[in-house]
Amino acid sequence: MRTSPHTTSTRVLIAMLVAAVTLLGAVLTAGAVPTNAAIEAKRAQAEAAGKKLEQLNTDLELRFEEQAQIEEAVDKTRAQISATEKDLELATGDVKRSETLLNRRVSNIYRTGSVDIVAVFVGATDFQDFVARIDLMRRVGRNDASLVASVKEARTRVETAKRALETRESEQLALREQARRKQSQVHAAQQAQSEYFASLKSDLKKLIDTERIRQEQLAAARAKALADAQAAAAGANQGKVLPFDRSKLGSPHPGVVPIAKSYLGVRYVWGGTTPSGFDCSGLMQYSYNKIGISIPRTSRTQFLAGAYIPPNRLDLLEPGDMVFFGIDGDPDQIHHVGMYVGGGDFIHAPSTGDVVRITSLRGRIASNGDYVGACRP
Repeated sequence: MRTSPHTTSTRVLIAMLVAAVTLLGAVLTAGAVPTNAAIEAKRAQAEAAGKKLEQLNTDLELRFEEQAQIEEAVDKTRAQISATEKDLELATGDVKRSETLLNRRVSNIYRTGSVDIVAVFVGATDFQDFVARIDLMRRVGRNDASLVASVKEARTRVETAKRALETRESEQLALREQARRKQSQVHAAQQAQSEYFASLKSDLKKLIDTERIRQEQLAAARAKALADAQAAAAGANQGKVLPFDRSKLGSPHPGVVPIAKSYLGVRYVWGGTTPSGFDCSGLMQYSYNKIGISIPRTSRTQFLAGAYIPPNRLDLLEPGDMVFFGIDGDPDQIHHVGMYVGGGDFIHAPSTGDVVRITSLRGRIASNGDYVGACRP
């Protein structure tokens, strides 16, 4: 998952506000203390602001994901250009060598007094033999010229391919710049919303504290009931149903788990693909490469890199399977990936400001409701 450098702290604020709002809502719903207009109005404001901020965070994550895909495409195109430039250099050398050879042959065949002409003249047994020898030498010259033309045509094709790749690179760079501008705009909106959200949170906290002392026990009981209901709802709505064929799962790869665990504590770095810093998909790709399995770079493409396990079949998960998360449980909007390590837990590189760590999969499902299933490479 790719996040803005400020996403983690913002999410913490959102979690704190949601907990506070849930607590107050439980108290008021239970009827132990009557509600009042100030609390209701401020709570509605805070909830709306929190939802909008969460949407902005998600949008920013999507922008980072899009930019990562564009960066990957640019790198691939540049590698192709580099390879084509080497091919062009070789083709140019071939043209020069073939032209040099042709010029030398032509000179030897047609230059007055050359060794070849003298040999033809002296070696001929009669006039017809002499004419035949001259015709043969001319044919050799024409064949050499045809070879040069063929080599030049090959060089032209390489040059055309290089120009096409350069055009593609220019288009990709334009898309990258556009993605960066959109990312900057969303980040600015997120910062402004974060400040507004913080002010509402402070105001709401003062109102909530007035009620908390008398209603702590009742609020805790109601909060637990609400959490159970949210967990049940999250389990019932796990996104779109994708084709599933258990017979295609194949063997798991438990050997990749200790490799991933060896990087526990490594800091999260957006776009990171080495032990100096990982993002979520970078950790998966690096760990699987260590056991000789090549998987794509981004979480979205990794989701399609193996046999699918639906979200309601946690019983089929084996250590090494990759688990994925999408907005509202939508597999078309995947933004995070981790690796199942067994015991209901998964290892992942969460977000900016965090480190590679192990988290409860069921806990994530209950709290976020965004699990879309797993993939076994």
